Amino acid sequence: MAGNMGDMGDMGDMGDMGDTGNSGGSSGGGVGRLPDRIDLPFVTERASEVWAYDSGAKKWTQTGTDVSLTDIRVDIAQWLETDWAAKWKAWLILADFAKTGWATTIDLTGVLWLPANQARELQDLIRAAEDERADALGEILAQHTSYADFMAYFVLLLKITPRTHPKTFLLMHIAGIVGILVSMYFKQNPGGGRYPRARPSQICPALMPPVAIPGHPSFPSGHATQSMLMALCLSEASKNRKDAAGNKGVWAPLLQGLSRRIARNREIAGLHFASDSTAGFELARQTFAALLAVPSFKKVLDDATTDEWS
Repeated sequence: MAGNMGDMGDMGDMGDMGDTGNSGGSSGGGVGRLPDRIDLPFVTERASEVWAYDSGAKKWTQTGTDVSLTDIRVDIAQWLETDWAAKWKAWLILADFAKTGWATTIDLTGVLWLPANQARELQDLIRAAEDERADALGEILAQHTSYADFMAYFVLLLKITPRTHPKTFLLMHIAGIVGILVSMYFKQNPGGGRYPRARPSQICPALMPPVAIPGHPSFPSGHATQSMLMALCLSEASKNRKDAAGNKGVWAPLLQGLSRRIARNREIAGLHFASDSTAGFELARQTFAALLAVPSFKKVLDDATTDEWS
C-alpha cells in the first residue's frame, strides 16, 4: 500500500487539500493554478455571441453581441458563505473554542508517562525500528509534514471529496487546527509537575528517525491527538450509517483504527513513545467533548451529519 502513497498523485479532487474550499482545488474555488497568456490575458477578450438553450422549446438561440469582458459586472453584495475555503473557515471555529477555558478543564494527569517505564518504552521503539520501520516507511513519510498529509488517508477511506462532502472536510480541518492548539499547550504544560518530555531519539540517538524531528516536545503525540480528533468528529458525523447487519456506527472502528495506525507509525519512526500516543488519544477525547459545547462547531457537526451522512 505504501509504495504509491508518497505524492498522492491520484487524489483527483483533493488538490493540495490545504486550501480546498467547498469545491476542491488549491484556492477554494474549484480549480488549481492556471497559466494565463502574457501578451493576451483574458481581460483582452470580447464576447461576440452568446448561445442559450430553451428547454421548453428544446432549441438553441444565438444572440449576437460585441462587449468587452472587462465591462461585465456581477451583482454580488458580499463574500459568499460557500466561497470560504475549509482550511480558513476552520480558524473561526478555533477562535470560538479558544474562548472556552479548555486549558483548565482538560486534564491529562491520568495518562502521564511513568519515568520508571521509559527504559522499557525505549526498548519497544528500538525493536519497532528493527522489525517494522522498513515496512512502515512509506506511510511514515507520507503522513509526516502536516495534518493534511494524514487527512488524505481519511479521505481515501471514506471516498469523499470537498465537492461531495464540504462540511465533512471543514470538520477535518477544525480537528486538525484545534488538535494543534491543544497538543502544543499540553506539550509545554503536561501537568502533574512533569517537565516537557524529550523525544525518544534525543535520549537514544541511535533511533535516528527517517524524518526531521519536530521542534516541540514528545508528550502528548500531536499526530495521535489530531488524527483521533479527526476520527471522533467523523465517527459522530457518520454515526447513522449502518453495517450489513443493520447496526449503526459502521465507520467508527475504521476511522479510529486508522488514527491508531497513524500514531503507531510515529512510534515506529522513533518520534514518539507509546505513552505519548495514549495521551494524544485521551486529549482528543476530552477536546471533542469540549468542542461539543461550542455552538459554531456543533452546527458544523450537525449540518455534516444531516446533509452528508444521513
